[in-house]
Amino acid sequence: MRSRVVSSLIVDRIRAKPELKPVEIIHEFKDYYGIDISYYHAWFGKEFAKLNVHGDESKSFNGLVWYADTVKETNPGSLCTLECEVGINRFRRFFVSFGGCIAGFQYCIPLLFIDATFLKSKYKGQLLWFYPLAFGVVDSETEENWTWFLQYLASILLPMGRVVTFFSDRNQGYGKLLQDRVINLFSRCAYAITEEEFTVAMEELVIVGSSKVKTSIFDLSRDHCANAYFKGMRYGEMANSLAESFNNWVAEKWTTILCLEMETRLWENAEAGRTWVVRRSSFTVFEVFADYSMMVDLEQRTCSCRLWQIDGFPCTHAVAAILAKKDLVYDYVDCYYRTNFFQKAYESPIFPILEIGKGLGSNGSAAGVVLRPITKRPAGRPPTKRIKAFGEFKRPLKCSRCSVAGIIGRLARL
Repeated sequence: MRSRVVSSLIVDRIRAKPELKPVEIIHEFKDYYGIDISYYHAWFGKEFAKLNVHGDESKSFNGLVWYADTVKETNPGSLCTLECEVGINRFRRFFVSFGGCIAGFQYCIPLLFIDATFLKSKYKGQLLWFYPLAFGVVDSETEENWTWFLQYLASILLPMGRVVTFFSDRNQGYGKLLQDRVINLFSRCAYAITEEEFTVAMEELVIVGSSKVKTSIFDLSRDHCANAYFKGMRYGEMANSLAESFNNWVAEKWTTILCLEMETRLWENAEAGRTWVVRRSSFTVFEVFADYSMMVDLEQRTCSCRLWQIDGFPCTHAVAAILAKKDLVYDYVDCYYRTNFFQKAYESPIFPILEIGKGLGSNGSAAGVVLRPITKRPAGRPPTKRIKAFGEFKRPLKCSRCSVAGIIGRLARL
């Protein structure tokens, strides 16, 4: 039972399940055919089947020259560029931003979440991306590669004339140090709305975390990591968790003025302030008597609680003032939260690339031949678990009977 024969028998299985393991192939041959095959023949059989289904990966780099040109032809407004090593045409980096994504981003909240993920192809590499504006394929996460990527990204953003806030989970060297109570205190510092709240939380953090924490946070830029000092607008976001998933559908049937979640939040804010007393100081300035006295300026769209400035969304005090003035609440909500903006963000299509098989090389000329990158096997065993982002926790399991988490719940169930 040679590898070629194994390949011919499992090619449909590989097409349906590319991650099929050689050990599974061995078991399937024993179950279906009653034949024992070696791990060697199972592994090479899978490789030959992948070659049959997906083509030769080493030759696929030739198609990038044609692909970059075709993307720009079929998707007007796209930015797509291939960079190779000078003189030898060996693949180095690839950047692509589709015209549909560039057009749609103008209707999105001006936040960009930076992240990278490993590529699991034969030649490895890393995918650098912003949701969902641009993608870059590089050999590794280095300062040079990130600079290259950000320069191309800047060529997209600068013509828009927008102030964009970036989120990243890079530089997490201090992440393991800040554990348990220290993490909670660090979060309090980050989410503190006023400078007074930040100072109190920071003093407690330094006391609890001792000199190690003080040394770790000394170089942190407060205007980047703390709400109280941030000069721009975060729209309620503090981390790059949004970069972990994509919205792959459009709200075509939504009938609300705002997106569903924001519509619910708006009316929850209205309900929370229904019993508060509101006094007018001027035509646009109001004093709201909640737990504390708050000043709301509707013209400047500010509240002394600072939540309106940070989130770009009317807080409970602002909604109470708007209703007291008998204005339409929707007029004070940022346009990015509206359903029609959400729909326009996905309105521009990404057109398919047809007849990709005709694009290999440029009539056989040396300029159209792109050599595969040289890869090295990383030291040690490959990781099997995703590295958690800073502040990310695993949800504790709860007893289905008593709803108590952890070992106490299991003992109670017994």
